[in-house]
Amino acid sequence: MATAFRSKRNTVLILTALIILGAFIVWTAPEEKTLGQGIRAVYVHVALIWSGMFGLISGGLLGLVIAGTGRKRLELWTHTLTWIALLLFAAGLGMSVVAARVNWGGFFWEEPRAIAALQLLAAGVIVQGLNTLPLPVRAKGFLRSALVLLMVWLSWSTPLILHPRDPARASVSANIRLTFFSLFVLCLMGGGWVLIYLRSSLEANGKEPTRESHTADRRRPTPTP
Repeated sequence: MATAFRSKRNTVLILTALIILGAFIVWTAPEEKTLGQGIRAVYVHVALIWSGMFGLISGGLLGLVIAGTGRKRLELWTHTLTWIALLLFAAGLGMSVVAARVNWGGFFWEEPRAIAALQLLAAGVIVQGLNTLPLPVRAKGFLRSALVLLMVWLSWSTPLILHPRDPARASVSANIRLTFFSLFVLCLMGGGWVLIYLRSSLEANGKEPTRESHTADRRRPTPTP
C-alpha cells in the first residue's frame, strides 16, 4: 500500500480522476434560485476554502501533540500538511474572485472577509517560514496551534458585508448541500493523497526519518562497571 502512494503515476491518475469526478459533479449540480448557474463557481470556492481550513485545523491539533511530545517526524508531516492546506485555501480565495466576477461583476478586495483571508494566508506563510528555522520542535507545534487560533479569531471577529455566513448548510435544497459536501470530500481526498505521496517519497528516498527518535529526551543510562 505504501508503494502505491509513492508512485508518481498513481498520484497523477488519482488526482486526474478526482478532478474529472469533481467537474462532473459541478456540471450536473443544481442551480440556485438567485445565483442560477453562478453557484457553480461558489461550489468550488467553498470546497477549497473548507478543505484549506480543515487542513489548518488538523495541523493546529497536531501542533498540540507536537508541543507535548516533541516528535520530529510528526512535525515534518504537519509541515507538509500545512503547506497543502495553505495552497487549498489560496485556491479557494482565487475561486472567490471568479465567483464574485460571475455573480456580482467584480471582486471587492476591501471586503472584510477578503482582507481576513489574505491576513490568514500571510500569517500561514510566516509560520511556515519560521518553522524552517532551527527552532525547538515543541515551539514549532505551538506556532501551528497559534495559527489556528488566529484563524478562529478572524472568522468570528470579521464582519459580514457581502459574504454569507454559511452558504452551504443554510441552503434549503438537500441537493445543493450534498454538492457542497461531495466536492469538499473530493478535495480532502486529493489533499490527503498528495500529503502521503510527498512524505512517503521523501522517507523512501532516505531524505526524512522513518522513525521517531526520543534519545535526546531520555537520560543516557549509566554504564555498569
